[in-house]
Amino acid sequence: MVDNFRVIDGIPAPAADRDIALVLGLSRPQMLTLIFALLASNALLSKIATGIARDGWIYSLINTFEVSAIVWGGLVLGIRYAWRVEPSPISPLDKVVAGAAVLVCLLPLSPITWPLMSIVALYFIATAPSSLSAQSHAGWIFLAVTVPMFWSKQLFSVFSNFFLAIDASLVASITGTERTSNIVAMPGGAGYLQIAAPCSSMANVSLALLCWVLFTQLNNSRWRPRNMMWCAFACLSVMAINVFRITLIGYFPQHFDLLHGPIGASVVSWVSLIVVVLVCNYGVRNGRNSAL
Repeated sequence: MVDNFRVIDGIPAPAADRDIALVLGLSRPQMLTLIFALLASNALLSKIATGIARDGWIYSLINTFEVSAIVWGGLVLGIRYAWRVEPSPISPLDKVVAGAAVLVCLLPLSPITWPLMSIVALYFIATAPSSLSAQSHAGWIFLAVTVPMFWSKQLFSVFSNFFLAIDASLVASITGTERTSNIVAMPGGAGYLQIAAPCSSMANVSLALLCWVLFTQLNNSRWRPRNMMWCAFACLSVMAINVFRITLIGYFPQHFDLLHGPIGASVVSWVSLIVVVLVCNYGVRNGRNSAL
């Protein structure tokens, strides 16, 4: 009977508590929170500092430091779930993962921070006690965050011509003009409009996917066909908004600086954010009550 207890400061505690080991005084929830917070900080701090030095605090803040508000929301929600992870023993593999994350943050290896976050997220998804646990939610959210911040950019770099051609085809179908690759003739023979990489809808689509994941995890929704249909609708919505903006540039080239510049980009960004949030919120809540 005595073997089942240990004494801390004269107070007996169950032996089961000994299994919840600490790493540097941190419990497992605290360790997970620190890992993801360090990785996110390492990946974003240089970008934030560069933006502030170039544009100042006010414009950088309005522009959310050139990081989508959806990404910021995902990081906050992911940290929240990581903090709520159920206390459990810290395994040797947990320590290896934590050590790798800290090492990357200490060394000048920021380019690999996002892919490492993906690996860490997949690890915690695989070791989660259930798909509805806080650990699983945190893993899926941080994995989804890496899509717009890293993986979509890598995918675009490989298939850029394909994605730009899609945008150009949609613009040409609206304006009724000819298209060659990513170059669209402007209405009235005013010239040609070249759709460059920063104008692609790919980035907005990846943000729509992230937003959908955030709402599914927040509402404990399963990935049913009806639910995923609303995800597709959110992706198509942001594509439509981006294509509409490019089409306006084609019709009103005299307002190019306004439509294509910081003001136009900010307006499109915030409109896309509102539309995506509304669509994902309605779709996830509606899909949760569906049998499909």
